[in-house]
Amino acid sequence: MINSAPFSQAELLSILGSLSSLLPNDCKGISTDSRTVQPGNLYIPLKGEQFDGHAFIHEAIEKGAIGCLIQHDCLQGIPDLSSIPHIIVEHTIQALGSLAHHHRKRFDIPIIAIAGAAGKTSTKDCAAHVLGTCKHTLKTMANYNNQIGVPLTMLMLEDNHEAAVIEIGTNEPGEIEILSSMLAPTHGLITNIGKEHLEKLIDLDGVEKEETALFQWLERHGGTRLININDERLKTFAQGPRYITYALDNPADLHATWHLSDQGFAEMELHTAHANENATLSLPGKVGALTAIAAASIGTACGMTLQQIAHALDNYEAPIYTGYGRMMKTHIDEIIVLNDSYNANPASMMTALETLSAMPCIGKRIAILGDMLELGTTSQEEHRTLLQQVVDYCDTCIVTGDEFSQAFDSMNTMPHSIIVADSVEQCARLVNAQAQSGDIVLIKGSRGIKLERVLEFWREFKTQSEHT
Repeated sequence: MINSAPFSQAELLSILGSLSSLLPNDCKGISTDSRTVQPGNLYIPLKGEQFDGHAFIHEAIEKGAIGCLIQHDCLQGIPDLSSIPHIIVEHTIQALGSLAHHHRKRFDIPIIAIAGAAGKTSTKDCAAHVLGTCKHTLKTMANYNNQIGVPLTMLMLEDNHEAAVIEIGTNEPGEIEILSSMLAPTHGLITNIGKEHLEKLIDLDGVEKEETALFQWLERHGGTRLININDERLKTFAQGPRYITYALDNPADLHATWHLSDQGFAEMELHTAHANENATLSLPGKVGALTAIAAASIGTACGMTLQQIAHALDNYEAPIYTGYGRMMKTHIDEIIVLNDSYNANPASMMTALETLSAMPCIGKRIAILGDMLELGTTSQEEHRTLLQQVVDYCDTCIVTGDEFSQAFDSMNTMPHSIIVADSVEQCARLVNAQAQSGDIVLIKGSRGIKLERVLEFWREFKTQSEHT
């Protein structure tokens, strides 16, 4: 995430203060990674639980950094500091955010923030594609949506950008407010309210309060809210000034009816008060339809015609992320695989299962599910509930992870169609033995379970069997 955002010495002092005896000169670009520092960059060392960038200050200077920031509580551990231009700050991560905010204010363009419990990255990618057909658009790389990724993305804004689609995430109270204030978006969309990060957000009320801090920021600062009225909690925010509603199969400013094609992809009819257009997606099922209607609302808010939006959706191909997937349709031999292994919470898990259930299938529907992490004290209840419901959506379910295993053991009776695997590799062995041509396999779990490795092992087993 290399950038060339310029800051004069006067700007640095105005934004960060002047606690130094040897101040950096004007800089071009901000770097938080000593491995990729470019000549003329200002190096900002970040301090985390497992690393401390202050250990690489000298390396950054040797590579051409004009100076660095130093977090005050790390000052004593840096040798030979007298020869290094620097500014001492309270927290380097907050200083990074302040510099990014200053840079963002140089641009009078649509800045769209995307938050929500699930589907943020898919919506961000699709929305950036839609806008990108009409405007040169910056978007968040992968899912770099935290207090490091968001400012580094903002610093990549350049004079030729005409719009930006930025994903913002949270795992504790107050983070959405911080990111909203830093980003100063002109528009904001919340995909949904669902059970996520309950270790710190506690319950759905806590999730709603945290996520809708984006809407509250926009309302205070004259921004436009894009409201998913399919979501029972979000639709209550469809009041007051400056908002656009969108929905599937419900009346809204922008709404769509949809059905599945023979290949399992979503086909949509988009409607506004003044226009109707059809769009054929390369995105599977309900997940694809939800992604597309959200992206379409962003196009509408930024002045695109419905015809332009539909044409953009017709030509959208979701990016392929290394290994893990976000409802990515692929194949192993004649078996359809829905790779949704990036992350999971109760809401996104049910949406994925609904997509699996609705897919046209001449064989069996098989779900491979991994633990949903960060659910706090509700974790066992949520995993038991899912085990009780999953049989309605698939013929066979393979689960793995401590939470699913404990939930399975705690229940009096379980159908034979649910199998507990003690590892990702065993998941692959089981599906390799059971899946046949014409079947559909869903793979979904939280990032920490690394279910994308099921595909790696499965392909290895297929290759081994072909050679024996």
